[in-house]
Amino acid sequence: MPTPAPPYAQFWGSLERRMHIEWLLVTATLLALTIGFSYLASTTSLARLDHTFYDHVLSVTMQEAAHPDIAIIAIDDSSIEKIGYWPWRRQIHAQLLDKLNLAKVVGMDLVFNEVNPAYPQDDASLALAMHQNGRVVLPLLIANHDRSVQPPLPIFVEAAAATGYINIYPDTDGIIRSLQLQQTLPDQQSVPHLTLAMLNVAKQPINPNYLKPETAENLLIPYAGSPGHFTVYPYSGVLSGEIPPEKFQDKYVLVGSWGSGLGDTFPTAVSNAGIPMSGVEILANSLQASLHNRWIRPLPAWQLALLACIPVLLACFALRRLSPRQSLLCILLILPLTLASSALLMLYALLWIPVAASVAGVVLAYPVWAWRSQEGALQHIDRELKTLDQQGRLLTGYDPYSHPPRRDNSLPARVTQLHVALNQLRLAQKRRNETLRFLSHDMRAPQNSILALTELQQQPGSALPEAELLKHVNAYAKRTLDLVDGFVQLARAEGSTIASHPLDLVELIEQCCDEFWAQAKQRHIGIKFTDRPDEAWITGDASLLTRVWINLIDNALKYSPDHTDISCHLYEENGMWVALVQDQGRGIKTQQRDSLFAAFTRLDEDTPNNPSGVGLGLAFVKTVIERHRGTISVQARPDRGSSFIIQLPAQS
Repeated sequence: MPTPAPPYAQFWGSLERRMHIEWLLVTATLLALTIGFSYLASTTSLARLDHTFYDHVLSVTMQEAAHPDIAIIAIDDSSIEKIGYWPWRRQIHAQLLDKLNLAKVVGMDLVFNEVNPAYPQDDASLALAMHQNGRVVLPLLIANHDRSVQPPLPIFVEAAAATGYINIYPDTDGIIRSLQLQQTLPDQQSVPHLTLAMLNVAKQPINPNYLKPETAENLLIPYAGSPGHFTVYPYSGVLSGEIPPEKFQDKYVLVGSWGSGLGDTFPTAVSNAGIPMSGVEILANSLQASLHNRWIRPLPAWQLALLACIPVLLACFALRRLSPRQSLLCILLILPLTLASSALLMLYALLWIPVAASVAGVVLAYPVWAWRSQEGALQHIDRELKTLDQQGRLLTGYDPYSHPPRRDNSLPARVTQLHVALNQLRLAQKRRNETLRFLSHDMRAPQNSILALTELQQQPGSALPEAELLKHVNAYAKRTLDLVDGFVQLARAEGSTIASHPLDLVELIEQCCDEFWAQAKQRHIGIKFTDRPDEAWITGDASLLTRVWINLIDNALKYSPDHTDISCHLYEENGMWVALVQDQGRGIKTQQRDSLFAAFTRLDEDTPNNPSGVGLGLAFVKTVIERHRGTISVQARPDRGSSFIIQLPAQS
């Protein structure tokens, strides 16, 4: 039959199972929250954290030289000053296209979807210039409300080499971070972006992965630098011939607004100090990303959710196995590692892994686990405390002074309860050991002596005279009774409920002194009660305290030589009644004081003429005084007598 596990093993085993269940629940909850955060981050305040981190990483790490084959012809303030107020005649744009016949492709970031009634002949001139150039890409717009296409005028659509949309879709904070290379309209028609149309006209191949439906609409722009990073030529300088056409040979040319009052500027992830970027330069960054195959790609939502769970899982494993301090340090390490991993993946793998969901999950892990582990442990301890209280109340007793009632469910209150329970366990263990010792040794010794006497008496050669036999039997029987009485009194002092009644210490000490008057008189020992007040009121158990003074005076008599004095004193000090019992006996050695109040301890037991006793009297005295919220100490030196000092709270 298997041996049952000891109680402490059952306690810790049960607690370990409870903690494991709590950990599984906390981990599952945190993972579910993290997945939810990942899916909903773009619509919550967590998006701000992702955007801020993305912008910072992009500004610091993604700097690169502008592509030498990309040129911007800017309609800037100086050009408007030289050519005239905007908008210009379309004839002027036709003249510009005549200067760009050597370009690989020309992207016009200018919308021509309305007829100019003042100069209707200009449309034909511009269309002719487009046709002669043969590599002009015009923009079109996609309406936001119904996603219908708003193309240029038919004459321009026919003359242009291609068209592509130029819609810009900012994030929730108004920042331009992404671009869609192509869109699928409600009629299933695929519309390319202006930059994709330019690449097609230039017969420049593009990575097909960027054109997949799941990525084409979510590409992040790896801005090469802050606004003004690309080579920019003023429109007026190209038109006047100041900048020769050879400058644009085999180049991707973008023509668009750059002037401060034209309204074609947008905040971007690299708009330092709040400086916006013109739309045509955003197109240049997009064109460069396609030429270099360096688009930053976000992963599908389900992959992002799984990746976001990895740091949370690491934090949960650390919380399960490490101490609170080590767990906190581990979490503080996981957070920067998560940010660094995202930044490195963005820099070297061109993958954007948002961090807000992971950071939120890791940050929540420590307080949530601290709450659940503490709550689980304390609930488990509460159940054990109740069981202990039910099983051990009769054994250890209940004392309102040393066991204050629990007024709340806070951690300090429960720790106090645990401390009390541990004290009860120690006391129960100590009492068990003392009881075993009492039964196996102290109680058996006098009984064995009686049995030995009876055996000797049955042998004619060793039989004792009847008077001597009875004397020995009587002594051993008396010792047995004294042991039982002392043990019962100590058990009562430790385990019974303390009665709290007002009593006068002066009267109590006087009665105890009177009880020993005759015995002291026979040995010419004086018992004096001096230096006392008229009254000294305390609250306590009169019978137990009476036994205390009886034990102390009885010990003083036993260890005092004849013709000496025993003195009792009583005075008040700092709200406490201080009582002294002094004798002029043989005193106590310094090394004996630590064990003086231990149960079943007798000093100098082998000394000739040592007074009889069982070693329970001073243990009883100390127990009663401490249960009355008092203290007891001793001052003694060999051959100079002993002085026992008791302090008890005065009645308020």
